[in-house]
Amino acid sequence: MNSPRKILLIDNAPDRKERIKALSGRGYTVFPALKMEEARSRCTRGGYDLIVVHAGEQKEQALAFCDELHSQCPKQALLMISSAAGECGYAVSADLSSLLEKIDQTLHANERSDLADAA
Repeated sequence: MNSPRKILLIDNAPDRKERIKALSGRGYTVFPALKMEEARSRCTRGGYDLIVVHAGEQKEQALAFCDELHSQCPKQALLMISSAAGECGYAVSADLSSLLEKIDQTLHANERSDLADAA
């Protein structure tokens, strides 16, 4: 039996508990962090199946943080919740249903990639 997928959710928005509840309800194990600085020490290689960063009012900082994570570990699945979802390859809308769909797609794609790498 597969263990639950682990998601690091960096999010200090007032509605973050709604996202945590929705992700947990889908069977994901969610590790919340309020600040990017707090999460930086928790971002170990292979520690999470997905890292989700809520940009909020700190779009520039969030984008730089995501770019840094991507450069350090290109295979790390990464999404950034942003109102300007077209900014980069890992940006996604804050709309909960769109976010959940994108998370499911991302994790499913990585699962297929992992299986291909193992073959």
